[in-house]
Amino acid sequence: MARVQDIWERDGEHCVWCSTASWPRDRTLEHLLPRSRGGRSGEHNLLPACRACNKGRRSRGAAAYARRQAESGRAVDLDLLIAGLDRLAARGTAAERDYGARQASRLRAWRDSERALAEHLARFAA
Repeated sequence: MARVQDIWERDGEHCVWCSTASWPRDRTLEHLLPRSRGGRSGEHNLLPACRACNKGRRSRGAAAYARRQAESGRAVDLDLLIAGLDRLAARGTAAERDYGARQASRLRAWRDSERALAEHLARFAA
């Protein structure tokens, strides 16, 4: 099983859901596909998360939770999250692969629509 420190170092020393660097005692590992939904504890299914974000997510879908966090002003690291979901889609069990692919697709669509909206609004602001 992966160690908390190893995953935090691998992924840039910040929480995927709020981008904060946490005290070591508040660092946890987020299961992309929650264990309650069939996810395993292999490195391919883990990302760094602060205790508050990990607890707040529960077993919500990754894309839905990312949007919720962003709407509440949190700086979700979408690149890290999508990379983690892509890793899950490539290396996981059948259920993990399916989940990773679906969630990554939803996040890319959301990210692309947000970018398009920002570009559209920027044209009117200039």
